[in-house]
Amino acid sequence: MKSGKMRFWLYVVLFAAWIIWILFASRLSHKVYLQAGAPDTLVMLAIAVLVSLLATWHSREKVTRNKTRLLTFLGLVLFTAMTLWNVPEAWVRYSANQMVRSEVAFSIGHPGPPVSKSKHCEAGLRFYDEWLQRPIELCTRDVIVPPGAQTVQLEKRVSARGAVFTHYRFLSANGIPQGWWPVSPPSR
Repeated sequence: MKSGKMRFWLYVVLFAAWIIWILFASRLSHKVYLQAGAPDTLVMLAIAVLVSLLATWHSREKVTRNKTRLLTFLGLVLFTAMTLWNVPEAWVRYSANQMVRSEVAFSIGHPGPPVSKSKHCEAGLRFYDEWLQRPIELCTRDVIVPPGAQTVQLEKRVSARGAVFTHYRFLSANGIPQGWWPVSPPSR
């Protein structure tokens, strides 16, 4: 009887930890940017398929029907892929330690990047990042963009796979830098 209670609470704790990981990982996509062309998605899917095949094969004595095996495999692929999907972003966030500053041309887009299904930031700071080799859009506000500004200075922490943008500041039309603004995730 005691073993059944312990197993139940172990499953509850593991499920709670999984939910916390999913919620934490979903917020990473607003702060961490991976390099273009990185094979991270395919690697995560391949790991999910291999883990699911191994677990399904291991349970072959308990599961005898092919339909049940297929459903077990598909459920495990989905669960493992959801768990591993944001691992590359987490890796970049915690391994990015080299500070880099760059100066790029930008444009302001309205509305900005999405915050939720129905909300967007007031404005989006859009630019092309040479190191990441992809376009980036950060949340900003119209009131902090000086008139005639065409250049922005960016401060980011980089790792081998991506970057975390930390601060930005606009350069006025005559080249005078404005104050630094933190890159914050969009507020809901």
